Amino acid sequence: MDAVFDHNKILKKIAKERLTPFGIIQQGKSRTFLYDNGWWIIIIEFQSSSWSKGSYLNIGLDFNFFPREHFAFTYGYREKSFEEVKDEKHFADVINEYCDFAIKKVAELRTKFADVWTASNTFKKQVDKDPWDNFELGILYGLTENLSKAKNHLQKVSNEKCEHNFEFERRKLVLEILTWLGDDETFLIKMKDLITQTRQLKKLSFANLDNLRTKSNNSVASSDFEEKAASVWNKIKRWMAMVNKAHNQT
Repeated sequence: MDAVFDHNKILKKIAKERLTPFGIIQQGKSRTFLYDNGWWIIIIEFQSSSWSKGSYLNIGLDFNFFPREHFAFTYGYREKSFEEVKDEKHFADVINEYCDFAIKKVAELRTKFADVWTASNTFKKQVDKDPWDNFELGILYGLTENLSKAKNHLQKVSNEKCEHNFEFERRKLVLEILTWLGDDETFLIKMKDLITQTRQLKKLSFANLDNLRTKSNNSVASSDFEEKAASVWNKIKRWMAMVNKAHNQT
């Protein structure tokens, strides 16, 4: 058993090489990678364990609708349970497998949240009584100009009992958003400002939000994304095969 190896260094190297070509960027020096779509972010987290070398894989989407510094798994979360690794090769194989999965999952989420219309249709399927779900869906309905549904979900949030600071802040924002809904031009301007503010708090770079209400033909884009994934991975496998062959000949 090869117990002595820098698993964090290996993970970051492999994930960076595999994910960067698809616009999935490492967050600082962490084990978290982000796919940035302006009004939403996909979070890919290779979560470590305090007890063993290995990784979980968490993937989820976070809307940039509420001003806060941290990311949240608003849609999705745990995709792969913890896999403890035996040695360096085993770990590299696991991370490559996780990267394969992550690339496909990003393509899937890009399709499900291609624009505010498909996003609202996707997200409404998970909404129950959670105030955060109602908050996000209310805004999505506002962006699709479905005012009655937007008001319905946002009013549910405003009627929630508040105990913690963030709940009072959320209610205050919701009451403000409800006043924007009467004027669509104002609503769109205010939402772009809110998204920009949220992105700044999360230390994300500037994003052009002019396409916030653009309908997307993401079936084509998703297909191109997956074809690119297959092409990159095939190149990596050919390179790895050549390295192994050269190593065996020495």
